[in-house]
Amino acid sequence: MKKINLFLGIAELLVAAALTLGSLFVFNACPGEDGKYMACHWAQNAVVLIGSVLVLALLIRVFIPSRDIKTGITLTSFLLSIAAALIPGVFINLCMMDTMRCHSAFKPGVIAVSAVLAVLTGIDSAVGIFKGRKG
Repeated sequence: MKKINLFLGIAELLVAAALTLGSLFVFNACPGEDGKYMACHWAQNAVVLIGSVLVLALLIRVFIPSRDIKTGITLTSFLLSIAAALIPGVFINLCMMDTMRCHSAFKPGVIAVSAVLAVLTGIDSAVGIFKGRKG
């Protein structure tokens, strides 16, 4: 069971890193011109911030021996991954044109990676909660 726990922790950490680095370099939003930024830039910054917090929390989760603390970290990570998925277009409006990069690459990329992270952390949280009840 410890190997599965370690595997889940590393997988969650890698997906959180993919969310952060992907938002910066792969499926990033539109670049600003002349120091003027559109709303999608701030949405990208918010996702990068949440992704960075997730990376740090999940890095701690890998090295902490307490099962209860790990469960708390993964439950929090589950909620943060859902929040990250809702940032582009729900919490922060994106550009008005649907053909812009923020609609065609950034929003789907963030939603996809956040969904994978939500599934991983949701399963990990549920296992930690129900395993903690038994023993």
